[in-house]
Amino acid sequence: MYWISNLILILMFLPISASLIFMPYFTRDTVSFGISVSTDMYYSEPLRALRKRYVFLSSILYTLLLLFCLIGSSLRDALQQELILVISVISIVVISMVINLMFYYKMKKYKSEHPMVSIPKSTILAVDTGFRRNKLIFSNKWFIIHFLITIFSALLALKYYNQFPDTLAMKFDFQGHVTRSVAKTHRTVLGLNLMQFVMTCLFMFINMTILKSKQQISSDHPENSIKQNATFRRRSSLFIIITGLLMVLLFSFIQLNMLFELNVQILSLVSFLITAIIIIGALVLAFTTGQGGSRIGKPSTGSSTQPINDDSHWKLGGIYYNPQDPSIWIEKRMGIGWTVNFARPISWIILLAITAIIIVVSLFIS
Repeated sequence: MYWISNLILILMFLPISASLIFMPYFTRDTVSFGISVSTDMYYSEPLRALRKRYVFLSSILYTLLLLFCLIGSSLRDALQQELILVISVISIVVISMVINLMFYYKMKKYKSEHPMVSIPKSTILAVDTGFRRNKLIFSNKWFIIHFLITIFSALLALKYYNQFPDTLAMKFDFQGHVTRSVAKTHRTVLGLNLMQFVMTCLFMFINMTILKSKQQISSDHPENSIKQNATFRRRSSLFIIITGLLMVLLFSFIQLNMLFELNVQILSLVSFLITAIIIIGALVLAFTTGQGGSRIGKPSTGSSTQPINDDSHWKLGGIYYNPQDPSIWIEKRMGIGWTVNFARPISWIILLAITAIIIVVSLFIS
């Protein structure tokens, strides 16, 4: 069982660390570590070397962290395993933040020391008034499949409620031993279905934010940039739908395990494999698409202009705060995906509401 748990851990850890290690290569070529640059500067030798140093340093740190996780997974004490896992997750977040801040300040200093290189010949803001008429996402109707699976699982659980064991296993360690169990009630049995419903609604909301997010178009190659951005959104939308479906199926599988008490090793393997598939899918999306579709069909000619320099609105390179911008959802500068305009009160309301719903549902089913 130890080799299975280690294999599962590696399958989950490697894609996550790879997405963090190669983050500088996923961003647009007009952004370097959260700082706006010209494409000429982005592809200059000093910045190429800076990206390589980022990859080298983060590779070493995440490799050491993986070894720490593997040692922790071999421990027999469940509390020690859980502590190692918590420390590892916190370490990933902290390491990522520290490295990004280090290179953000390096990039900021480099740009200030090379003003002649960083000043473009012209600055143009490109806007496509017909952008929203493109097919930017897959319809939310696809989530009907998710809801049907949820309803079917709930009806099945109600029909066979009396056959569920009196005590339900809720948590396992890396070796498959039960570390927490609860008494059977309608709340604990149907709690997973509630989580499926809330999760599907959340994925539907995320899908709509992809549609409503602010457009970002290159002024040098607008037609190509529009195609890139539209493809990026469609691929992200498809990824959200598939991820939601896999998560719904996983929760249904866990519920079936409660009923039929399947082999714990099979449950652990399926659970972690589905999680690994989602993480690997996110990594493939990042490598093949890039932020805003920047890795799709790059033009053969370079850029003679630079996008609007709005570095002052990006705090620490990753937090967007612009009271003059009515947009709520905007592309991240570091990594893949979208973030919010923290200057808009509705952004805080949305984030707090989502957090509150997740906490309440988690407490309800625990």
